[in-house]
Amino acid sequence: MQKKKFWDDFKKFVSRGNVVDLAVALVVGAAFNKIVSQLVDSFINPLISILIGGFNLEDWKYVIKEEVITDGVVTEAEVAFTYGMFLQTVIDFLIIALTVFIIVRLYTRLKSHLEEEGKRIYEEFNPEEVEKKRKEEEERKKKEEAEKQRLEAEKKAEEERRLELERLQREKEEAQVKFFQEQSALLTEIRDSLNKKQ
Repeated sequence: MQKKKFWDDFKKFVSRGNVVDLAVALVVGAAFNKIVSQLVDSFINPLISILIGGFNLEDWKYVIKEEVITDGVVTEAEVAFTYGMFLQTVIDFLIIALTVFIIVRLYTRLKSHLEEEGKRIYEEFNPEEVEKKRKEEEERKKKEEAEKQRLEAEKKAEEERRLELERLQREKEEAQVKFFQEQSALLTEIRDSLNKKQ
């Protein structure tokens, strides 16, 4: 039972559109990587080689320890920083990134143009439907504006109530202070009067 549920879940997962799109993207990406690699090997690397004096970029390295050869046999391997291969990888990445950027940019522009053209054709052949949608949109905006005004009015009323409560509290505190001051002054007068009589 549990095994069947596992395979059912797997089939649902595989049949999802985004999984299929991902698989297609992986295949296309792998093929695209080959194209870019061939472009780099066939055109970019020779140009770079000419610019740097006929050297192969991938051969650039900083040798830390030379290899040791004894009787024609390598007994100790060479230790080196192969920064040329790193630079080559960076160049490959930049070319791939630039190419993807150009493709996405062209796709976005084409998609936007097609959407605008499709919208124009739809409006041209469906004027009644367009007018209906326009009225619905205006009605929706009016409702949103009314709701916004209502919320702002409630917020303003709430703020006014808060300020009024603060004012009443402040007046109450001032009245209490004044009362205590008057009582204190009265007690002082009574005490002074009693002291004079004594």
